[in-house]
Amino acid sequence: MSTDERIEHDAWGDIPVPGDHLWGAQTQRSIEHFAISTERMPPELLHALALVKSAAARVNQRTGLLAAAKADAIAQAAGEVIEERWEDEFPLAVWQTGSGTQSNMNMNEVLANRASQILGGPLGLKRLVHPNDEVNLGQSSNDVFPTAMHVAAVQGIAQHVIPSLQGLRATLDAKARAFDGIIKIGRTHLQDATPITLGQEISGWVAQLDHAERALHQVLPELRELALGGTAVGTGLNTPAAF
Repeated sequence: MSTDERIEHDAWGDIPVPGDHLWGAQTQRSIEHFAISTERMPPELLHALALVKSAAARVNQRTGLLAAAKADAIAQAAGEVIEERWEDEFPLAVWQTGSGTQSNMNMNEVLANRASQILGGPLGLKRLVHPNDEVNLGQSSNDVFPTAMHVAAVQGIAQHVIPSLQGLRATLDAKARAFDGIIKIGRTHLQDATPITLGQEISGWVAQLDHAERALHQVLPELRELALGGTAVGTGLNTPAAF
């Protein structure tokens, strides 16, 4: 083993991992076995996944299943991920299992190793925080990953798509009013048709944006329904009742 590597361990045994990175055995195996693409997970999805891990740590702390110091360290590590301090620690391709198992474990391992550092401990086999038993406590890839997808979608729609759409709508509405006196020929079936003002034409675009915004607002409540707590098959098996 190179001096710039450390040993990590999982159910398949030991595996060397780059010593200056926070990921662990499962991530390293995914890097080696699925080296088929350079397309990485969207950062928005990874940030949402970190937010889910932070929330889960706080809930597990309140239920007495996770020590406060470890919950604090996991939450701090997750906050650093959201602040984009560890973008290079998530190297996995988007081409993986549909449940996002590899990316879930990538996040678990990064947060566990970083939390261990925060607590004054080492990386690797002697880390102070366990990626499965503590970071992933009460969770499964099958509920965590779809939850992160919903969170990322809600954040993207509410914080970016709708405001941008509203800005575009305001601009087009102003143009519709400004160009209301400009008469042009309407077109149907690739031929000249009846007259229409340029403002009337643009007002149709404004109406389309109004419909689109209403549709986005209507879908948000459904996206806010989360799978977290369902675990592997939706029954909630192995998740505490208070979770």
